[in-house]
Amino acid sequence: MAAPVVTAEAAEPAEARGAFQRVFGALGENPHYRLYWFGNQANTLVMQMQQVANGYLAYTLTDSAAALGVVAFAQSAPMLVISPLGGVLADRLEKRAVLIWMQALQCAISLVIGVLVAIDRIEYWHLVVSAAIQGVSFAIMMPTRQSWIPQLIPRHDLTSALALNNAGMNAARIVGPSLAGVLIAVPWFGIKGVYFLRVLAFVWVMFTLLQIPIRGEPEASSSEADGWDRVRDLGVQLTSGLRYIWNHETLLSLFIFAVVTMLLGQSYQQLLPAYALGVFDVGAEGQGVMQAVVGVGGLVGSLSMAYLSRNPNRAKIQAYTGTALGFALMLFGLCSAFGWFFIALGALFLVGLTLDFNATINQTLIMLNADRALYGRVMAVYMMTWALSGFSASLSGVLMDHVGGAITMLSQGLILAVFVVLMASLNGGYRKIRNSIS
Repeated sequence: MAAPVVTAEAAEPAEARGAFQRVFGALGENPHYRLYWFGNQANTLVMQMQQVANGYLAYTLTDSAAALGVVAFAQSAPMLVISPLGGVLADRLEKRAVLIWMQALQCAISLVIGVLVAIDRIEYWHLVVSAAIQGVSFAIMMPTRQSWIPQLIPRHDLTSALALNNAGMNAARIVGPSLAGVLIAVPWFGIKGVYFLRVLAFVWVMFTLLQIPIRGEPEASSSEADGWDRVRDLGVQLTSGLRYIWNHETLLSLFIFAVVTMLLGQSYQQLLPAYALGVFDVGAEGQGVMQAVVGVGGLVGSLSMAYLSRNPNRAKIQAYTGTALGFALMLFGLCSAFGWFFIALGALFLVGLTLDFNATINQTLIMLNADRALYGRVMAVYMMTWALSGFSASLSGVLMDHVGGAITMLSQGLILAVFVVLMASLNGGYRKIRNSIS
């Protein structure tokens, strides 16, 4: 039987909240979350810049969209496999320590790639291996980061906190890619400098993390259990998140939406270098502009979701924006067929807005409806849905090499729009999600 539904309305204090407080309340009223947020943004900014560098390197080394898909697959595969372990670690270990170690690993691999570029020894397989290592770190770090948020803020600020977290990441997506596109073209800085910036980000993240006090204790493990009992207990915990979601009607419905959206609506991001360099022929600067426009749309989507957190028609809005995401992808595919770069930027803005709006509302509702003791494991499964975009990107990259970018995006957008309409009107998915937030 599904667990009782907890809505944002029930969790918020009775007094009316102003528009500014609804959007920015978590950031203004919670100093520990503020430290977390500022530290995360520096890391995200450099990560977005590094994504541009990775895509630019992979495409210039291979001249293949499929190669971009392979890099995305290499990063996604560990996330899909290891995320359940990351969720268990997030629930059982001190979150701050886990984050520090994973940030150190990301910093180390970025330094290695930067040195290889600097000495002109970079090869395509280096990018694949580094993507796999980054995927391992993300699989452990992301469930830990996401499940830490509810411990830093009061429950009534959860929607604001999650929306602001996504808004900050989208702000980084605006600044990071455009800045990377410019810096890559600077001879003395170049691609290597983008990777070396990770060191500065690591220092800042370390500083912010160490300022946040540890709250609560991780789940204790039994010291009397023998080795086999511990192995069996770990096996049970690795699958507990999936079993919990499978038996929870509301969460299952939300995760179905998340999976399909990631498969069909997210993979375009990994292929943007191929569109920028191979379809529109706008170079690294144009690639940065394309990714920045997506970030602008995502930022608008995140802040809109924070503002509409109490809107009684959110379920309908989610269904509408899910369908609109499919049409926006179709518009982008149409623009790539005719070479309409500036109209394509408008389509990418709509893609970023609708995709992030849906991601924010899904993540908020998942956290509100999940058992607090299982936050880490539930968010690990959520991170697995994000990993699926890498698998989709690898297939989309092959399709793009064979039939072109226009047909690839047109088909994905059409399938996504049809799915949202069918689930909303025929399968009862709309009813389930409406009941979970109304």
